Amino acid sequence: MRRRSIGQWSLVAAITLALMGLGGAAYADPLDLSIFDVQYTPEADGISPYNGQTHNVLGGVVTHIKPWGGKKRVYIQDPDSPTWGGILVKDWTTGGDLALNVSVGDRIDLSMIYVEESSGTTTLQFGGEYSLDASFTPQGTAPVPDALSLTAGELAAPVYDPVEDTWFVENYYSESYEGMLVMLTDVAVGTLDMGKADDNYQLLEDGDIAWASDFMNWDAGGTYHERIWTTAELESITGIVEQYVGETDDGTRWDYYQMFTRTTADIVPEPWSAGLLLSGFLLTVARRRRSGPAAG
Repeated sequence: MRRRSIGQWSLVAAITLALMGLGGAAYADPLDLSIFDVQYTPEADGISPYNGQTHNVLGGVVTHIKPWGGKKRVYIQDPDSPTWGGILVKDWTTGGDLALNVSVGDRIDLSMIYVEESSGTTTLQFGGEYSLDASFTPQGTAPVPDALSLTAGELAAPVYDPVEDTWFVENYYSESYEGMLVMLTDVAVGTLDMGKADDNYQLLEDGDIAWASDFMNWDAGGTYHERIWTTAELESITGIVEQYVGETDDGTRWDYYQMFTRTTADIVPEPWSAGLLLSGFLLTVARRRRSGPAAG
C-alpha cells in the first residue's frame, strides 16, 4: 500500500475536522438545537458541548433587549425548560439587524449561529466574523416565561481570596440558571459598588448573599435604579442571570454570577420601603419650592 506523505495526512485531518465541526466555525451540516441542547453540560466549567461550532438554535422567546452600546444584546429563553433554558445573543451587526427588529415576547429561530464561551457566559454570536450568514425567523409571539423563584443561596455571591486577589464562586450550581429569568423574594440591599465594574449590589437573605446589577435596566438612569440603596427592603427582585469571568486592570480576578434587572417593574420594594422613597421625593420637591427659582 502506498504511504501518504505528512502533508497529505494533514490535509485529510483538516478536512475531517471541518466536517465534524471541530475546526472552528465551519460545520458541514448544522444541527437544529434547543437552547437546552446548547447550554446543558455536566462539566463544572459550564462550557457548551457545541462551543466553537455553528448551528441552528430554535424556539427562543425574547425576554430582554439591550439595544444600546457597541454590542447589542438579546436574551431568549425556552419556556419548556425549567433549567438550562436561557441564553444571551450578541448582535455584532452594525445596523442591529437582530436587536432592533425583535421585541420582548417574540418567538424566534436562529440560523447559522456561532456558539462561543465569552467571559464565562455561553453566547450565541449573531453576525461578526464567525456568523456572517446568521439570520433569524420570527415564529409569532408567546408569553414571556415566568421567572424561576430562587433563594439568595441558590444564586450565591462570590467569596474573596486575599492571597490570590480573586473573587470566586465556591460551586457552580448557578450555571443551570444562566440566561434565565429568576426572582428573589424578601431580600434587603447590602453593600453597593461590588464586582468588576463597581456596579453590583448585594442582596441579603437569611445570611446568604447574591449579587445584582442594573447595568441593563432601561429605567435606571444611572449606575443604580432609584429603588436601590443600602438597607432598602425588597418584596421581590427579578432579573436575568449571567456569569462573568475575567480580570480587571488592577490585576483582580473575577468569577461570579449576577442577576441583571430589566425595568422598574423588576424591583418591587416592601410597602414601607416604597413609602420612604416617596417621602424622600416629596421632601426634595418641597425644599425646591421653598428655595424658589435659581438666580439667573
